[in-house]
Amino acid sequence: MDGSKLFGSANWVMMLGIVGALIAAQWKHEVIPAAALAVILVMAIAKIRLIVLDFMDLRGMRPNLARALMIWPVFFSALSLGKVVLMAIL
Repeated sequence: MDGSKLFGSANWVMMLGIVGALIAAQWKHEVIPAAALAVILVMAIAKIRLIVLDFMDLRGMRPNLARALMIWPVFFSALSLGKVVLMAIL
């Protein structure tokens, strides 16, 4: 991967992190609404994808390894969202 694409990917990762932090900072001592948590988790998954494919240089090289590296954070994100939804129901 050339430097300009990697620089662009780094900018996206930083932007997603900053936006996620700003969304989370809106609810300092309150429970984060499920919609905001879902947005934060989607942005986290997008960051994971950028990091695995671009920074680990797995884009088109080893798709099974890239898929495995992306599955475990998605699994824990789904568990986290499920916990919030379950707590809201009960």
